[in-house]
Amino acid sequence: MNDLQQRLRQLPQISALLDDPAVRELAAGRRREWVTRLVQETIDRMRDRLLEGKGPVRSRAELTADALETIRGEARRLLGPAWRRVINGTGVVVHTNLGRSNLPDDAADAARTVATRTSDLEYDLETGTRGHRGRGVERKAALLTGAQDALVVNNNAAALWLAVRMLAAGGPVLLSRGEVVAIGGSFRLHEILAETGCRLVEVGTTNRTSLADYERALEPGAVVLKVHRSNFTVEGFTEEAGLADLAALCRERGARLVYDAGSGALFPFDSLGLPPGETELSTDVAAGADLVTCSGDKLLGGCQAGIILGAADLVGQLRNHPMRRAFRVDKITLAALDSVLTAYLGAKGMPDIPTLALLAQSEDLLQERAEALLAALAPHAPGDWRGSVTAGRASVGGGSFSNASVPSRLVLWQGPHRDLERCHARLRRQDPAVVGRMNQEGLALDVRTILPDEHELVVTAFRRAWGAK
Repeated sequence: MNDLQQRLRQLPQISALLDDPAVRELAAGRRREWVTRLVQETIDRMRDRLLEGKGPVRSRAELTADALETIRGEARRLLGPAWRRVINGTGVVVHTNLGRSNLPDDAADAARTVATRTSDLEYDLETGTRGHRGRGVERKAALLTGAQDALVVNNNAAALWLAVRMLAAGGPVLLSRGEVVAIGGSFRLHEILAETGCRLVEVGTTNRTSLADYERALEPGAVVLKVHRSNFTVEGFTEEAGLADLAALCRERGARLVYDAGSGALFPFDSLGLPPGETELSTDVAAGADLVTCSGDKLLGGCQAGIILGAADLVGQLRNHPMRRAFRVDKITLAALDSVLTAYLGAKGMPDIPTLALLAQSEDLLQERAEALLAALAPHAPGDWRGSVTAGRASVGGGSFSNASVPSRLVLWQGPHRDLERCHARLRRQDPAVVGRMNQEGLALDVRTILPDEHELVVTAFRRAWGAK
């Protein structure tokens, strides 16, 4: 018997692991099937490591103890939420990896009510007959933007796909080379368009695309697509055809125009100190595109959704499109989005939207909050750590305002770099987890993205990470 065979013989048997008192309790009743699969997966991973020659030679008792610890730990995680609350100290307001925009309390309450109670989702209470899902929400979106009609789908990628698919019907789609964008980890615009069955026709160049470029490329049945470059900028020797000019050209030539507005702004962000670059949806609609698409969970400050705005006849055709059912949203999304849109409708000034509130915080308020947080943390810090409040810059995030930031305040910790990294790792393992910025300057928390009622949780998390009682 060779060494590998001897090591494999030390693996514990599945039946023996299932007979362990702790595992036997986990596997009681109907849980036995999935716990058995969990045990099998654990042994399979251990076998794979042995086959790869990883790890020292272990006795069966040692391997059994490791397997039981793994099984119990994995079971605890499976029996809890698959997500963990995170306190965002990164300074990125709409952080894609941390869930993007936080919902207003009213929107969360509305989603919970609809989730736990029946509602008139597809029922007309006046006539007692089947109703149309989402029409009330879509009317609010249309009124806010000046569109004749609106349609809500599950995200902006779906909105864009559906709009192009219906209008182009497999024909040519004209798109500037400078707008063949990639967003996040998997959204590549040319790949989305390929799935519509349409033929992509790139016009102009990466840095310069004129109205004449579109005019030369237009052919019968063509659809023009314009995409807002929200997550990057092109500077220097550049040219871009304006949306209104494109709309006029398309009307003259009998072509359809789709505009992907990206983040979906319903508020003038320049009033919050941000530079021009993200126009409001009402401006986009008024420019004359046949259909405008946007996200619901970025600058709009709502939940994940895609909104299509435009002419009533075209939106009506989209509503009846065979693929619309595949992209429709559920009642929880509709309830949350409805509450967010209602906040915009009812606001005389800035609506009560967390994303806007985070961006609207003044430097004086941020300074006050940062000093208070540092004062609460300082007595518990290791002796060789130095804490200070410093000026910093926060970003909007979510692929918006890629070249812009707003002033903020950081609680910056400096000390032995390895200790700082170890502390940040410990903070990320807590519940709620705390995520900050770690670089050569030190470990920093940007208070702009930490909610005021999270300060005590941050202090508790740091004390645990520092080993304080």
